[in-house]
Amino acid sequence: MIKKILHTSDWHIGRRLKNHERYDEFEIFFAWLGDLIVDEEIDALVVAGDIFDNTTPSIRAQDIYYSFLSRLAKSNCRHVIIISGNHDSPTFLEAPKDLLKLFKIHVVGQACENPEAEVLTLNDESGAPELIVCAVPYLRDRDVRTFSAADDVNNSESSLIAGIKNHYERVFAHALKLKGDSKIPVIAMGHLFARGGKVNDDDGVRSLYVGTAVEVGSDLFPEFLTYTALGHLHSPQKISRDNIRYSGAPLAMGFGEAGQNKAVYILELEEDKLLDVKEISVPIIQRMERIKGDMDEIFSALDFLSLQNKSIWLDITYTGEESPGALQEKIDDYVKNFPLLEVLSLRDESQRQGENLTQEISKSLRNISPLEMFELCMNKNDIPDEQRKIFIP
Repeated sequence: MIKKILHTSDWHIGRRLKNHERYDEFEIFFAWLGDLIVDEEIDALVVAGDIFDNTTPSIRAQDIYYSFLSRLAKSNCRHVIIISGNHDSPTFLEAPKDLLKLFKIHVVGQACENPEAEVLTLNDESGAPELIVCAVPYLRDRDVRTFSAADDVNNSESSLIAGIKNHYERVFAHALKLKGDSKIPVIAMGHLFARGGKVNDDDGVRSLYVGTAVEVGSDLFPEFLTYTALGHLHSPQKISRDNIRYSGAPLAMGFGEAGQNKAVYILELEEDKLLDVKEISVPIIQRMERIKGDMDEIFSALDFLSLQNKSIWLDITYTGEESPGALQEKIDDYVKNFPLLEVLSLRDESQRQGENLTQEISKSLRNISPLEMFELCMNKNDIPDEQRKIFIP
């Protein structure tokens, strides 16, 4: 019988911050997560999309992912269910699914022509059903949208929302049929934007659909569901009801999330009843801080942070009334005294006759390869995988 389920999402393995690799952070997080699953005797793990940060993850990103899955296969966790997010390549994620299924790791990367196929019935060691999962991946335009070239923006958006709702309704209807009068818990998974969800500045959450701001209401998720595990938004939060939640990203995706609590959720069940949802804070692996003020305030903040004796990445904004002149050189010279402090982003927003001069110490265009830039454009325009293969072998 399923007693404990862990909900996590938006790993974004391979993500960089201002041109800084973060593989060490990911490895530490997965070591912590693996220990938590063992210590808490988790029966099932659900991962609600955005496994990787892009559709062509690096070899090291893949190694981190598969090493973690390998550890899970040897643990007490009986079921793992993974869906794709808008950052993932559905075909890439699904490529080893038949092999992974042998280890009770279930991957749903692409929306099925028959949505009923996205309903998984998972059995206990005796072969009896113990969990039903509505594993709905990120639904792309081509999966659900039905409109003509003559449709205006409003009609197009309505068509998209209607397509998403229809897809989920068919999934839920089949799940309810399978559940019948039993006490089997039903867990829903989705990667979407639920109305009322909160985003943060600089958190990397991008629009799911080009040219539209599609949101679905919590009424999409029927009452018979034991819990709904959502992905896409990077802050842990509940939507409308206590059993509809985003677990959020485990690492801060940008300085807008500096200091924000990161979490996973552990669900405690008794048959198909949700007894409790425990929020487990993810340890801060790389500290990030924002500093804003005039030069004296910036230097004072740097002095204070240097006393923490920890590696800290910094986002600094100068807002003094006078132009500091050679701002970058002044900050660089001062930070040289503190080897554990590193300035990743520096902006000059001094008040100089209305002029707002912004300097970014970050990944500039000259640091992005043509292939990376091309992939960013394809991601923004939601280019299907089959079309990508024409341009990228």
